[in-house]
This record gives sequence, C-alpha cells and structure tokens, in this order.
Amino acid sequence: MLRLDGIEVRPVHRREFRVLVAARSAGLEQLRSYLTADLLRRYAEGARLTPAVIDLHPRREAELRAACGRLNIHPPGRTLARPFDVGQLAGQFPDGIREPVFDVGVHAAGETAAARVRSLAGHWIKVAGAASGPAADGQRVELGEEPLAVRMKLMRQGYGAELTADLSPRRGGDAELARWRQLVAGWARSPSGAMSRQYADAISAAFTDGLDTPAALGELAVLADDPAVPDGVKFETFAAADRLVGLDLARDVGR
Repeated sequence: MLRLDGIEVRPVHRREFRVLVAARSAGLEQLRSYLTADLLRRYAEGARLTPAVIDLHPRREAELRAACGRLNIHPPGRTLARPFDVGQLAGQFPDGIREPVFDVGVHAAGETAAARVRSLAGHWIKVAGAASGPAADGQRVELGEEPLAVRMKLMRQGYGAELTADLSPRRGGDAELARWRQLVAGWARSPSGAMSRQYADAISAAFTDGLDTPAALGELAVLADDPAVPDGVKFETFAAADRLVGLDLARDVGR
C-alpha cells in the first residue's frame, strides 16, 4: 500500500483512490502539483484501483492545460470553483466526503504525524504545492522541443523537494531521455524476455514508499547499464516502468 511521509494511505471502499489538486501558486509549482496527481493516478491504475482526480479551478487554466497535455499529464476528471469550500465535495461520490485528507508536499514546521493522521478519515489525498524557492515562485513554464525532459527533471527532484534548479530546456537535460529512447529502440530488436523482477520490484517499491520518483529513475539508470541483464529483458522492464513514469520511452521503436 502507498505510504506518504510515513503514513499509509488507503483507498475508500469500492477500491477508489481519490486525489484533490490544490495548487497554491501559478507557474512551475502548480504544474508539479498536477504531475504529482498524475503519478498518483498511474500508481492507482497499476494497483488496480480506480483513480478519481479533481482540482480547484486553476490559475492561467488554458496555459496550464496545454502544458499538462505536452507533459503526458492526464487532466483531472472534475474541477471545483474557487473559493474552495469542502462542502463542494459532498455528493460528488455516492458516500460523500468530510474533508480532503493528505497534503502531498512539504509540511509546515512543527506539524506532527498525528495531526495528519486525524485528517485521513475522508480517504482523500490532497496534492498541494510544496515549498518553493525562487525557481518556482510564479515562474512560467518553458517546455521547449522536448517537454518530457522537463517532466523527467521534475521527477528527479521529487514531489516534496524545494524547486531551486533551473528546469528550462535551454539548460539541456534531455540527453539522458534521448539515450534511453535510443537504447529501448535497440533492445526491441532483441529476443524478448520476462521483465527483471529485481528492477521492477525496486521501481514499484520506490513509488509505494513515498512516491520516490528520484529512486525509481535511478533504478532505470542502473538497469540501462547493467551488463548482466539481457537486452530483451531490459526492454520489457523499461516498457512496464514507463506506465508509471510516463516518458514515452518506447517512442522510437520501429523508427
């Protein structure tokens, strides 16, 4: 089961996994909130749960939706109007709801785990903006010619880290993504094999233990250069992992 900040998050009955996006500011931090919700949705689908993602009416909505589309971020199913009232959630689902339950992000200093546990009664995960540095404070998002390189950079920092690095595509960073795609395209021509259980389990564990996307990407990097793993096995493992990371790693297969 998924654990965030050491707390186990359980689905509601009917195996429904609920996520509320409540970004605190426009720009890069807001976009990362949507990416976090997308990663949680991907996790839920892989765990055979039914994800239900809704959000508050976002700032600069048209720009945000366009950016999400280029970053392989599935849009929320419903949008609530601002100002937000918890009562808006009542009746959205058959059993209703009392309140959002979990802030995915950096918590305020002094907040105790017990205080967060008390909020879990409603069975929601609330994705809010994490602590942000100058790089995220209202910064408009420049995606460049390879927007998924920005997705990859955001995942390398993790959902709760302070955004301090320049994520502009002008600073590069897409070389590793291009290399992985080239490798996957080459591995696809090799005899197929079952995916590596060692690496697949490590990637899955990274997701379930705190949505640790830096660790998940680190496992893929090690796998790519592991001489003991056959190419066909690498292909199957990367293809399976891409359902979680959403980087279109098999895009160049057959080209």
